[in-house]
Amino acid sequence: MFCKLKKRNDFWATLVGVGVITFIFGIVCTVRIPDAVNNSNMFMGMITGIGSAFIGIGIFKLIHYKRTSIAKLKQEEIELNDERNIQIMRIAYSVANTAATVLFAVMAFVFIWFDYKIPAFISIGALYIQLLVFSIAYKYFSRKM
Repeated sequence: MFCKLKKRNDFWATLVGVGVITFIFGIVCTVRIPDAVNNSNMFMGMITGIGSAFIGIGIFKLIHYKRTSIAKLKQEEIELNDERNIQIMRIAYSVANTAATVLFAVMAFVFIWFDYKIPAFISIGALYIQLLVFSIAYKYFSRKM
């Protein structure tokens, strides 16, 4: 159990490190890019936001693992690996996958309606990639089980 906690803490500490690097990269690039290049500034703002989210989530989790007792952490891990909770998570993933498929299809139609061909092709491409990943995973797990 202690080995698993150490690995989990290492993951969150690494996430904080990656977040700091991403945050600094986004800030530096935003300062160095001229204001005339609006898309790049917006992209660097998104990178900075992702970095700050990584930092916040990592610090929150590290504090949670430091303040929570070992018995409570063991109980959380048991609940996380419970078969019922795993089944609930799989159902939620299935619903999210169906919603994403519908969303990509609707986005493609909306982009075509607004005469945005490239974003429509990107949406259709994402839909095909999602279908390909589903097919490969289905075949792989069908053979495995």
